[in-house]
Amino acid sequence: MWILKKINNNCALARDDDGQDLVVFGKGIAFRRPPFELKDLSCVERTFYGVGGASIAALKDIPQDTLMLAADIIDYASDKLECAFNPNAPVTLADHINFAVSRVEQGVVITSPLSFDVLHLYPREVAVARRAVSLVKSRLGAQLPEAEVTNIALHLIDSESEQGDMQATIRAAEVLEDVTGIVSEHFGEVDAASFTYARFATHLRYLLERIQNGKEAQDGLETMLPAMKEAYPEAYACVADILAYFLAARGWECCENEVLYLLMHVQRLRATLQ
Repeated sequence: MWILKKINNNCALARDDDGQDLVVFGKGIAFRRPPFELKDLSCVERTFYGVGGASIAALKDIPQDTLMLAADIIDYASDKLECAFNPNAPVTLADHINFAVSRVEQGVVITSPLSFDVLHLYPREVAVARRAVSLVKSRLGAQLPEAEVTNIALHLIDSESEQGDMQATIRAAEVLEDVTGIVSEHFGEVDAASFTYARFATHLRYLLERIQNGKEAQDGLETMLPAMKEAYPEAYACVADILAYFLAARGWECCENEVLYLLMHVQRLRATLQ
């Protein structure tokens, strides 16, 4: 392995024997002036392939223990969520944790208005993020505020693929909040702790993904829609307002299959509020 460029004394850009570029971490690994061949690989504590762009620049200011913690969190998340993460995920998460710890040390407290919605849209990511906050306390000695559960969950969601999109994640949480408000206006306060609401939130999450990816459901069940509209006029009135919101606020339109599925979920939710 060749050490190509120093990031700090414990971090460097390197190239392995197969010609692949990577970031390596290890105590004093870049103390010598690069380039040089690193023959004793026992000093390499962690390797990161595929890291690039702004993430490499961020490494210079991230403490090694914070990066190692973030890497462990991403490994844990990958196992629990059964998905691959963006190669930059350990670095971006470490950078966020480092900044969050600094805020705690300075006595700066933040809140997250999206906590409620993220919890219902992404419960598995929130569970992993809660464990991450616990690990920050045990390994770094910093007690992060509750809002950081949401913030770390958003980082995980954003990094779950090469094409992670934080804005899409935040937009989904905002849409859930707005749609829940429409449902409440029609049927009264929604029990956000109910299983039915959790199913509704999950359906909405995947509906939004399908709309934005142009892959709406095409199951040939749209012929049922007129009968369902007649059977559940109150629920359909709510759905009509949701569809009007989609179009006016987001520019989205739904096919009849999606309208049918949304109507079924709204009716199920309505039934729990009576």
